[in-house]
Amino acid sequence: MAQVIWKDIVWTGEDRELGIKELLTILKGYGPMEVLHFEKPNHYKGKISLWLDEKGIKHITLYHLEVLGERRKGAGRKALQHLHNIFGGSVHVEDPGEVVSSEEKAGGIHVRQPNQESAMFWIKMFTENLVQTVEGDLMNLDENTSPGDLDKLRYKYSTEPEDAPKTNSLEYNSS
Repeated sequence: MAQVIWKDIVWTGEDRELGIKELLTILKGYGPMEVLHFEKPNHYKGKISLWLDEKGIKHITLYHLEVLGERRKGAGRKALQHLHNIFGGSVHVEDPGEVVSSEEKAGGIHVRQPNQESAMFWIKMFTENLVQTVEGDLMNLDENTSPGDLDKLRYKYSTEPEDAPKTNSLEYNSS
């Protein structure tokens, strides 16, 4: 499978064998929609698809984003900003904030559990307009989401469920 380093990120196709030429065509927005894996070593990695709408506007669908390395604070935001700067257009997020534990992976059971810190991150990225939609089991955010709905989600994911380990949630700045 071909790998391309483009805009400081390592890109590979997901499903089929893509050559370097096809991969670059897709990255530049002229090819068919494809799911691509990306990694900026020691910073972040993830999985996206790219597509053009009928008006020629680029859209990014983000399926996975994982921050790497020791210094993680702000890295998710920087990753989203970098992707937006590369491709422009809008960013849609599908199924964020669900984690499969290593025990479940080892046993072959893939039960996804909500991750409070991740949920708060996506709410914040939506309110800062770094992502235009968030769709998944944890939440659905789009242009019809009211400030009251956002407040309810913030409250829901900022409270700790009983018997759950403590997590650090991201603070929301309403200014």
